[in-house]
Amino acid sequence: MATNGYTAKLWPALQGVIVPLRGHATAHRPGSGLPKEGLPRTYSFIYEDGYEYMVSRRPGSTGEGDIIIGGGLTIGAEQGLYEYGTTDDTAADPIIIDYLKETTTRYFGRNWGNDDPTGRIKQEWTGIMGYSADGFPFVGQVPGENGLYIAASFQGSGMVLCFDTARTLALLMNDEAESAKKMLPECFWITEERLKHTFTGRLHTKVPKDLKLKEQPDD
Repeated sequence: MATNGYTAKLWPALQGVIVPLRGHATAHRPGSGLPKEGLPRTYSFIYEDGYEYMVSRRPGSTGEGDIIIGGGLTIGAEQGLYEYGTTDDTAADPIIIDYLKETTTRYFGRNWGNDDPTGRIKQEWTGIMGYSADGFPFVGQVPGENGLYIAASFQGSGMVLCFDTARTLALLMNDEAESAKKMLPECFWITEERLKHTFTGRLHTKVPKDLKLKEQPDD
């Protein structure tokens, strides 16, 4: 099972263990004040109740220079409560989408310049993510189910994690367990103990109130 937020539909025993969450993203054409080849790094904008992430399409890629911004969950009604358990990615929360559309001019300020003549927003979309109680994926053979394997619940980081987890499962399914165990952190492996814990809210998404962030030097 490599079905992330939809996994409990296939395997009801995972109901409440892996919870779907609808996320929102937008693609922005770069303003006149930004380099056309794209930004030199990725960014995260973290605040007390949530965050946004920002990446730039690299030179030579489709839509090079376009800026992808996603997040904004807690801007929605009840801090995004209604996005939990949602599996419909054909619709979007207009509050979150409208917020994301304004992020580039807000974050870049006067450095943004003028909007592209064809419009700032190129595309908007949603996708269904999978979340677990401890904030880690489930990878490996499902306990007590011979021949049933899983790689799911990537906490919104599937593009980063799914490739190595797939390689790991391939090793595991070909009786190369020792090699597989070297591929991933121990906390990723599915266990009977982890399956006892149901989802109660996202982890790792808020800044602790007592955390002091270091000032970054101006480039």
